[in-house]
Amino acid sequence: MGLFGSRKKDSDNRNYDLFEKAQQQAGENVQILLRKSDLYPVHISSNFERVMGVAPARLIDDVETLFRFAAEDDYATLKRQAKNWDGLSPLQLEATYLAPTTPQQKKRLRVDVCPVLNGDYFFATITDITAEYGKVESLEKQRDKAVAAVRDRADFMSQMSHEIRTPLNGIKGMIALAQQHCSQEERLLDDLSRASDLSDYLLSLVNDVLDMSRLNSGHVELEQRPFDLRLVAKELRTMFEGQASDKGLTFTVETVECNAVYLQGDRMRLNQILVNFVSNALKFTDKGGQVSVTFREMYRNADEVNYMIRVRDTGKGMDPRFVSRIFKPFEQEDRTIARRYGGTGLGMAITNALVDLMNGKIVVDTEIGHGTDFTVYIPFKTATAAQTEELAEKGEMLETYHGSKKDTLEYEFKGKHFLMAEDNDLNALITTEVLRNLGTSVDIANDGPVVVKMFAESQPGTYDAILMDIQMPTFSGWEAARRIRALPRNDAQSVPIIALSANNYVEDARNSRAAGMNGHTGKPIEIAELKAQLAAAEAESAYIREK
Repeated sequence: MGLFGSRKKDSDNRNYDLFEKAQQQAGENVQILLRKSDLYPVHISSNFERVMGVAPARLIDDVETLFRFAAEDDYATLKRQAKNWDGLSPLQLEATYLAPTTPQQKKRLRVDVCPVLNGDYFFATITDITAEYGKVESLEKQRDKAVAAVRDRADFMSQMSHEIRTPLNGIKGMIALAQQHCSQEERLLDDLSRASDLSDYLLSLVNDVLDMSRLNSGHVELEQRPFDLRLVAKELRTMFEGQASDKGLTFTVETVECNAVYLQGDRMRLNQILVNFVSNALKFTDKGGQVSVTFREMYRNADEVNYMIRVRDTGKGMDPRFVSRIFKPFEQEDRTIARRYGGTGLGMAITNALVDLMNGKIVVDTEIGHGTDFTVYIPFKTATAAQTEELAEKGEMLETYHGSKKDTLEYEFKGKHFLMAEDNDLNALITTEVLRNLGTSVDIANDGPVVVKMFAESQPGTYDAILMDIQMPTFSGWEAARRIRALPRNDAQSVPIIALSANNYVEDARNSRAAGMNGHTGKPIEIAELKAQLAAAEAESAYIREK
């Protein structure tokens, strides 16, 4: 491309030959030769308008034209750098360029300027670095995200350390006091009771942390089983009405316009969500207040129904500015809440993660002094006709429900003979003592093959139940249960097998069932829960023997 119009003033063809040669080697780069004395563009590469979206004539009329198309954030920087340039050394500029095209093109450009031809001219190369910049920007975002994740993890671990140390120090202190009060029965019992309360809190904290970990890592699987939503409402009312009454609160649970009530989903996880909402509502509502739960069908189609579940209280309420942080781990409105009301600070984070997993959403409405309204919207698949019939047969719909089967069954420990698989000596000692105090006799196996061998070599009917640890050295309790069920003897199919595990999740219970066990309960053992599990297992085993 030659010079423009009649404004050619320099006849030194060497300059232009040099520029033309450089242009041929430039590729997609835009190149401009400027006269130093007046910054007149004596030559502009032929790709200028295609790349920059501006006619060369505009640059000839006003060399600062390109500056004006820079992004607002970059314009002032460019002007300052150009003003401070000595004109002798190379200069590099970088900016976001908003090309005046239709549609507008946004580019990241680098401009390299250097003096040439004895300093009488400036040679400028404009390079499109949009792709390169995008990669760098993406990497920077990834880096920032990783740094934030590390920082959040460090903050979380620091908070966890504090949260765990506090009850641990309390437990150690109570044990020390109990040792001093051995001769004072009343004070001794009080010390042990406080230590027990602290250990319950610590266990709850650990369980919540494990829940958070599993949710964050994607290891929580939702069940898709049929259930009657009205039973969820009924059991929620039964669970909390006593607590509400003791605190002097009005507690109501109602179903409104609930036509599709036979649903598919994870009933246990739904219950976990609602229990957390209601627990918080009762906790933060003073005597004379009200807590209400409303189930309402919003809309549905052929195989899906969307439900709104609203938990409303007239309690202390929250600062609306805090709502954006309420679902973050360990977030509490002020430092006095944990001391006054208890709680691990993880319940809401877990609840939010579970609702997300269910493809639902939570809406919060709150005002200080006027209570809080948590509304959750969750879609469910409707149960099929066959599933509804199954619910009726099992007594798991409102019309056929007569209370929990576990509650109606009794179990007598006295005189029972248990086989217990447990590889941890301390756990075995504690559990054995607890069971023996209930009138049972216990044989211990410290590994999977050992428990299988002990049962196989025993006389039929020797053991009334097998209590099976899951994690053992050689093979798991699940494998041990499968091998026991496969033994060629009459009681191998009917002997009750209950899993005892520190991992007490839905997935773990499901695996225990799949391995042939009758039930699954967590560690440390809660006698009431173990009794219920054994009662149900004994009834199930009796049914198997009758067949």
